[in-house]
This record gives sequence, C-alpha cells and structure tokens, in this order.
Amino acid sequence: MKTVNTWLEKHNLKNLPTLIVMVAFVIFIFMIIAFLNHNDEESSSIYVTEDTDLRTGPNAVYPAIKSVDQGQNFNKIGKSGKWIEVESSNHKDKGWVAGWHTNLDIQADADPNANPLKDKTIVLDPGHGGSDQGASSNTKKHSTEKVYTLKTAKELKTLLEKEGATVNMTRSSDTYVSLDDRNIKGDAYISIHNDSLKSSKANGTTVYWFKDNQKVLAETLNAYIQKKALLTNKGARQENFQVLRQTDVPAVLLELGYISNPTDENMITNQLHRHIVEQAVVDGLSAYFSE
Repeated sequence: MKTVNTWLEKHNLKNLPTLIVMVAFVIFIFMIIAFLNHNDEESSSIYVTEDTDLRTGPNAVYPAIKSVDQGQNFNKIGKSGKWIEVESSNHKDKGWVAGWHTNLDIQADADPNANPLKDKTIVLDPGHGGSDQGASSNTKKHSTEKVYTLKTAKELKTLLEKEGATVNMTRSSDTYVSLDDRNIKGDAYISIHNDSLKSSKANGTTVYWFKDNQKVLAETLNAYIQKKALLTNKGARQENFQVLRQTDVPAVLLELGYISNPTDENMITNQLHRHIVEQAVVDGLSAYFSE
C-alpha cells in the first residue's frame, strides 16, 4: 500500500478529482479501441477485407455490378445467408458482397468442394396426373403437361440422387394426387409445371414463390435457369399457389415453358433441353444450400 501511495504522490494523483479524470480517460480509451475493433454482424458500417465484386443478388451466380477494392467502406442495409447487402456512403453504389470478404465475423464454407446436397431431402412435385392432364398443346404432338412434368421430375430425381440428396416425389406414375396430399416435408420443395395460354405467342419460364422464406430459393433457381436454359426468362414472381401456401419449407413452383407455344413445346419434349434445365435446377439448389 505504501508503494501505491508513493506512486500516486509522485504522479500527483492523490487528489481525488485528478484520479477520477485519469480513470475516466482510461475507460474512454478502451471504449474507442472496442469501437474501432467492432466487427460483429450487427454493425451498420463494414469494410471489404480483400478485392471482390459487388453483385445484383445474394449469390455468386448474380451478375457483377462492379469491382470493389480492399479497404472500401459501405453501409450495411441487409443480409441473406452469408451475403451482405451494402450501399456506399454517397448512395451511388448498391449491391451484395460475400460476407467472408468483409470485416464481419462470417466464415466461408470450410470445404468449398463439399457437396451441399448430401443428406438434403428434396421434394419433387410433378404437376397434375391421372384424370388431371393439365395443359395441352394444339400441335400434332398433342403434348400434355402431366406427361412432361413427370418425365422432368424423374430425370431431376436421378441427377439429385447422384449428388447425395434424398428425393421424395408426390407422384411417380400417372396418378391423380390432390393438392392437400402433395404437402410433403423436406429441406426444399420443387413443384414442376408447364404453362399455357390461348395465345400461342406466350413463352418462357417463371419461378414462383409465396412466403418470405421461399423468395431466396426462387431467385437462386431463376438465376441458374436463366444462365443455362434456352427458354425466355420471365423472372421470379410471388403468387398465392396452394402448394406454396400450405408448406412451411422453402418451396417454389417452376413453370418450365409454355406447352401452348410450339417452340417451347419442342424444348419441353426434347430430352437434351430438359436435361439442361434440370442441371440448372441442381446447380441452383447446390448454390442455395451452400449459403
């Protein structure tokens, strides 16, 4: 104690107000250091720790808006999985960056070569079936929706199982299944359909979602289908379909071309083109489960 008193006297700290000021100053310094090193996910301001790209959506498949240099600062305005939505302080640049390229405590996947679909349960729902043929074409082929949704589902099942996924199908033959009975649980739910309108000019693919937890899956699958398929892309859209409304899991309804359009019909009935679309769905699911 004598040593402490001697030190306090030597530094003129025996005076209580001086001691209080000194302690307050030390606390202030520690607070500044803690603030400067604050890097948790609740931080509203982040910086990039290595050169990367600013993208239009929360996945590497989305187009790059511009390159971002190491050290560049942004305001954090959103988050989806491991991706962060950011905006520059001057509001000129806005987009998504991978969280592991920022100062936030977000780690990239430990093994980038690991199979993200392994042990995932994917539900495939081939639309229509049995007495419900769905849409049909007016060409000499007389293609029916129920036939090609089942073909697509079976082919997609084979591809998914090769990736280690468990696949459950709401129907595996030409049978009628009610919408209520199509509510099967899994890690993701894919309902497969072909669109139709009276006009033979309507064409393209659409990925539908309804609940908030379905939107990212829909946007991811849409981006991958757009990247590979030859069909016109009509985007990811919100729609109140029963198969989407009645499930709590991430789910989408795919309209893979207009069977009423002769050009789309040719692609729907072509196994090679179906395989391209199916592989795009597999790649999209892999990307989704990697996040």
